[in-house]
Amino acid sequence: MLLYLQILKNIVIMEITEKIKEMPYLSKTALANAFNKNPNTLRNSLAYWKKNGSLVQIKRGFFVFREYLDKRDNALYYPRFIATKMIEPSYLSKEFALQEYGMFTDAVFGYSVITTKKTQTITNQFGIFNYQSIKPKLFGGFVEKTYGNTAWSMATKSKALFDYLYFNKNKFRRIDGDELDALRLNLKIMEKKDWVEFSTYVKQGDKKIQAICGLVKKYANR
Repeated sequence: MLLYLQILKNIVIMEITEKIKEMPYLSKTALANAFNKNPNTLRNSLAYWKKNGSLVQIKRGFFVFREYLDKRDNALYYPRFIATKMIEPSYLSKEFALQEYGMFTDAVFGYSVITTKKTQTITNQFGIFNYQSIKPKLFGGFVEKTYGNTAWSMATKSKALFDYLYFNKNKFRRIDGDELDALRLNLKIMEKKDWVEFSTYVKQGDKKIQAICGLVKKYANR
C-alpha cells in the first residue's frame, strides 16, 4: 500500500512538473501552490531540479525551467520579458529603448528599466538589469510588446528620450549644444507626433528638465 501511494505521489509530481515547465517564469509562491503548499515536496523538488540543472534561478525566489528556454528562440526576447517581471511594475526605457529605435549611437550593454519601486541592479545569466525609480506621476508612456506567450512593456520613442534626459539631467551644467552633442543622440528619428507626445511628459517635469528638453527639441529641428 505504501509503495502504491509513493508511486501515485510520484505520478502527481510528474504531472505538475510537466504543466509548470510551460510557464515563462515561476515564483516560489506559485511553485508552493502547485504542490498544494507541501513544503517537503517543494523543497525536495527544488533540490532535485537545481542539482540536475533543469531549473534556472532568475533571482531569489524566481525560476524558469531550462526546457522552456531551450524549446523557444528566447535568446533575444526572453531577457526583455523577464526584465519587466522581476520587478513590477516596470518597463524598458532609456538607453535600451533608444537603441532599439535607432536613436542611441553608442553600443548598449544591459537593460535599462524604469519602475516605481526602489533603484537597484539585478544580474543573472540573462544580463544586467538596471532599475531606476521614477515618481508615480511620470510612470507611463509605454506600449506592450509580445513574442509567443511572453509580453513586456517598452517606452515609446518620446518617453524613452524623456526618461533618458530626466535621469541624466545632472550631467548638464550650461545646458547648451555641446553638452547635447556629448549624449550622442540621433534625434532625426523623432517625428512631429513624437514631439507632441514628448511635450506632455516635459510639462510634468521640473524647470531644469523643461529647459533641457526645450533645448533638445530646438537642437533637433535646427
